[in-house]
Amino acid sequence: MVPSPEGEQNVSRLQPLRILLSGRDRRFLRVTSFLLAQRGYDVQETSPKGTLASVERHRADVVLLEINDSRTMAARKVAALQALSVAPSVLVVYDDEPEPWPGLLAVRKWTPIEALVEQIEAAARARPTPLTESERAYL
Repeated sequence: MVPSPEGEQNVSRLQPLRILLSGRDRRFLRVTSFLLAQRGYDVQETSPKGTLASVERHRADVVLLEINDSRTMAARKVAALQALSVAPSVLVVYDDEPEPWPGLLAVRKWTPIEALVEQIEAAARARPTPLTESERAYL
């Protein structure tokens, strides 16, 4: 940790955050993937159908989930991601919604990259801690 002049502490990561981009908009996925990789993130892309398998395979820290479905289908996808044994933080990417989703971390599609990075960092800090073996035994 390196103290900053304002008294805050800067923490360096030992490994880059693993980001999984899931959606149907190939242009959005490619541009966002490129910009995040340029900032040092480990980025993978997947289709909506392969999201759960990709999260488990790549051990994603944060999932950017582009939502084009109904809110019910999107809520089911978010719940399935949060139910995984190594649950990532989920950041919902919306396009046509008039307001963000209550209770979920959300960001508008094509938001400036600096704002997206801030949202990703906030989502990573809010990531649920994995259950220990003894905690899983009680489930």
